[in-house]
Amino acid sequence: MSVFRLFIAEMAKLATKKGVLISVIAALLVPVVYGGILLSPTWGPYDNLSNLPVAVVNMDKGALADDEPINVGEDLVADLKKGKDLGWEFVSSTEAKKGLDNLDYYMVIEIPEDFSEKVTTVLEDQPQKLELTYIQNEGLNFMAAQVTRSATEKIREKLGDKITEKYAKNMFASLGEVSDGFQSAADGSKQLNDGMVELNDGTSQLLQSLTEKSGDISKLANGANELEAGTGQMLSSLAGKQGDISKLANGSKDLSDGTAEMLQSLQAKSGDISRLAEGAKQLEKSIPELKAGTTGILNGLKGAQAAIKTEIGPGTQAISAGIKTVADESKQLGAVLNSLSSDLQNFLAAHPDLKNDPAFMKIFMTGQGLALKANDPEKAKQLEALQQGAGKVAGAFTENAVPNPKSLADGVNQLVVGQTAIDNGVAVLDQRVPLLQQGTASVENGWGALTDGVTKLNAGASQISAGNSTVEKGWRDLTSGASRIHSGMSQVSDGNASVEKGWGDLTEGVTKLNDGAGKLKDGSGELSSGLREGAEKTSGIKNATDANISMFSSPVELKSDTVNKYPLYRDSTAPFVISLALFVGILIMSLFINFKKPEEVSALSWFGAKFMNLGSLALVQALLLSIVVLLFLDMNVYNGAGFILFALFVSLVFTAIVLFFASFGNAGRFVAFVLVVLQLSTTGANLPIDMLPENLRALSEFLPFTYSIAGFKALTSLNDSGAALSNMSILLIYFAVFGVLSAAAFLIKSGKSQSQRFEIAG
Repeated sequence: MSVFRLFIAEMAKLATKKGVLISVIAALLVPVVYGGILLSPTWGPYDNLSNLPVAVVNMDKGALADDEPINVGEDLVADLKKGKDLGWEFVSSTEAKKGLDNLDYYMVIEIPEDFSEKVTTVLEDQPQKLELTYIQNEGLNFMAAQVTRSATEKIREKLGDKITEKYAKNMFASLGEVSDGFQSAADGSKQLNDGMVELNDGTSQLLQSLTEKSGDISKLANGANELEAGTGQMLSSLAGKQGDISKLANGSKDLSDGTAEMLQSLQAKSGDISRLAEGAKQLEKSIPELKAGTTGILNGLKGAQAAIKTEIGPGTQAISAGIKTVADESKQLGAVLNSLSSDLQNFLAAHPDLKNDPAFMKIFMTGQGLALKANDPEKAKQLEALQQGAGKVAGAFTENAVPNPKSLADGVNQLVVGQTAIDNGVAVLDQRVPLLQQGTASVENGWGALTDGVTKLNAGASQISAGNSTVEKGWRDLTSGASRIHSGMSQVSDGNASVEKGWGDLTEGVTKLNDGAGKLKDGSGELSSGLREGAEKTSGIKNATDANISMFSSPVELKSDTVNKYPLYRDSTAPFVISLALFVGILIMSLFINFKKPEEVSALSWFGAKFMNLGSLALVQALLLSIVVLLFLDMNVYNGAGFILFALFVSLVFTAIVLFFASFGNAGRFVAFVLVVLQLSTTGANLPIDMLPENLRALSEFLPFTYSIAGFKALTSLNDSGAALSNMSILLIYFAVFGVLSAAAFLIKSGKSQSQRFEIAG
């Protein structure tokens, strides 16, 4: 059977059963009745505050302020009697306490007996604040407690304004006396200003005189400074050149000593010069023998070089190669003998009777011995060492492109090159010896002439040294005189500097005195002008009106405006009431839906039929509630069509949620009821979600009422269709999730039923 036919059949069953039909109709009217009752009142919670009984006890005894009686308590009581902010009852302290104990009053306000007395301390060094005592009976009603507390704040503001107004009147009254005082002070300050003008004129003349002479004083001081600087420069120059004069005297003495020493050295080396000439002659005679010896050594090295290239080098290379061949063949022989020994062992194992054959056993043992000798590790190491040594010998007799210190052939080649250079050098020396002999003779002759010249130079240096010693002594005397002149000029310069500084200090002091006199003159003029202006202004303030005093005591008035205003208080609770009515109505409706599946019907078809049964009734519920709200209650809605569509959609979402829980019977309905209770204070019904604790704010994001309330609010008070669509998109997720969960629950229950039937049948 199709889902639609099942739906029609189930709806027909409801119509045939009158008791069930009446129950369904009653259930359909539950949201209408609930919503109609809660949304029908047109009054707000603050419309009847005058019915809240609040006791006022006035114990104020009054006081005197500026010899005038005041009684702030009586004034406050008079103001409260004029208004109807709360249900004021003016009683005694005993009656107030009794009424509070009997739960007759929501609050008691007590005005203490020293209330007015404390008002008079406002301008004292230690003023006392006024204390207005109030006692709340908060247990009677939380909202009433908030309202009465707000009323006490308004009373406090009124008292503050009245006290300020009282002292503003006194202050403005006393400004007349202040104005007269300002006028007297202005007259006295005028006389003071005239004296300051004369004082400023005198200091100006004194300052002018000092300023005119300060240039001459500065010139005198500057001239003394320049003279001191000149003598200092002369002294510094003489003292600075003293070292040069001393160096000149010492240098001339050193010159005399040096020429004497040089003369002595020349005379002492005359014999060495003669021996040098004789040695040059002997060198010329021995050069041929030296040339013959170097040529013989060179020829011998060249012969050794040729032998290494043609005979020794190739021989060592051949030896190294032969030893390598022997080593390689020895390894191959060892491998062959090992193989032969292994074959003999295998043959003997195959023919054990050969152990009795002496000839075979001799061959077998010989093969074993040869294999051991050929593969002896020690012999292999010796053969490898021999191979390495032969390689090193061959390397020693091998020539390299870059000479190697370990190569004997490279060393012989370098010896040949060096000896060739020596042989060539001896040949050159043989050619140069005659020239050396001639030069030595010239040196010997010149040495004698040099000795004679140095003798004359030494005599002249002695005369220069004596003259420079005399110059040094005179220079020292000149420097000493210049030092005494500079010392005297320093004293003159210091004296003139002191005079200049004192003159400057005097001028500066008179300048400050003149500036001070000028400021006194300006200040006294401003004082006189200010006092006169103050007298004029205060004379006008003392005539202040009541409007001025009112402005002074209460200068700020609040000016408020409202956007998205609720026309009636019921509009603020309508989103929550409608959401709750729809959910509870669908939950009650589920009690009259038969969820027992017939055997011949599939689980999914049964789920579809039940969803259509409950959903159609939910849509009728939502439509009836919308008609009552819009037409009969005339509630403010910006978009009527949008409101109806949103209500129908929310009903379908709640249908999916209720269907899931109802599929588990009354236990599931109880869980759904708990879900409703959980959402009463966590979805923005009584308090904004932003005012909830953090854990409840996080929980509200997962509750469907949060988004249904926000959507209805967007259509009724915020005029925001976009916000309504946004909340619909989130509710669509709830619809999909609980729709899938409901279908799964029907499938699971159907599977369990079939299992139970199979067990019974078995």
